[in-house]
Amino acid sequence: MQLHRFWRKRAVALSFSATAATAAIVAGVPHVAYGATLTGTITITSPTTGKLAAATAKQVILLTVSGQTLSEALVTGVNLGTDANCQNIPTYIVTSATTIAVKTPTGGCAATTATGGDGIDILFAGGNTLSKASGLFFINAPAIASADPVFTENSALLTPPITRFVSNGGQIVRVTAGSAFAFDPRSSAGLAVSFGGKAGTEVKVYDGTTNAVIPASTSSAPAAGNYLTFKTATGMSTADASLTITQGGVSKAFTSTDTGASIVASPTVTSLSVTSGKTKASTSTVITGTGFSKTLADYGQSGTWAVNFCGTAGAVTAVNSAGTNLTVTTPDVTNDANGLGVGNFSGSCPVTVVDNTVQGSPVTSPVTPGSYFQFLSE
Repeated sequence: MQLHRFWRKRAVALSFSATAATAAIVAGVPHVAYGATLTGTITITSPTTGKLAAATAKQVILLTVSGQTLSEALVTGVNLGTDANCQNIPTYIVTSATTIAVKTPTGGCAATTATGGDGIDILFAGGNTLSKASGLFFINAPAIASADPVFTENSALLTPPITRFVSNGGQIVRVTAGSAFAFDPRSSAGLAVSFGGKAGTEVKVYDGTTNAVIPASTSSAPAAGNYLTFKTATGMSTADASLTITQGGVSKAFTSTDTGASIVASPTVTSLSVTSGKTKASTSTVITGTGFSKTLADYGQSGTWAVNFCGTAGAVTAVNSAGTNLTVTTPDVTNDANGLGVGNFSGSCPVTVVDNTVQGSPVTSPVTPGSYFQFLSE
């Protein structure tokens, strides 16, 4: 089916003369009375659910007709539901004698209120109409708050909250609904979230006033203005921080401009050239990994990057041009509550590289089997 054909900008008004009617019969087009309700059926072939987002322009619905023949000459418009904005829509393409593609107009169509869905009319020359009584649903698409809509759950009390996420996942994200929209946890609503091109897990909906989790077994949708949380997945794209929310059979994508969120690659530590040293001696080791800043000054006074041993910063003395090797001198972490612990003079320390280029939103490399340094007794 070729949908790249030119979309009609206006309906073509036709009136059959006796000669034209005779020509139509000769051409094999059935002749019917003017203003007639035609026999035949309309089937929604895409979307198969018959559900589209309300108040959304340029959505395409594909229809298949049986019992009547379609052509650009015969079809003059399409009605989608009862919304005045969606009557006699001129933006359609007759793609074959039995199929037609219709595009929702500017402003889209109003949300469906009828239990069985809205109807569809295909308008023919001479005022004839082929109708489908129900089955088309325009559903209010998910909406998010206009200010601070997306941030990490553990930064909810910060001003502003943290909106930077790491691509390796595992973080809990909070999303606040728009003031006139409510996230619905019921299984019938089909609530789902995708972030950075990966599906989120552990989706939960909360009451916006009490902050209590709304159970999926609730008998009715919650009040508007609530929020949801979900856990991010591994492998999110750092090039596309878009958030997509699906509910009620329709999806809405929000860009980083809408959310303020960004996804960054976490630095990683894979190995240390020297893995042990005396506690009171400064030991030099080369850390190998990925995603390190390539600028030595970043590890100095600017403090935008750091290498920590048990949470205590070591001294970075060199970095290679690829940002994959850091030469670091170990700090003294003995007998220190922030290091090995008070009274401890030996032990194993996790080594982490921290990207703190966004103040208050550090990105720390995950601890791996290759990211430990063993401090030895003197």
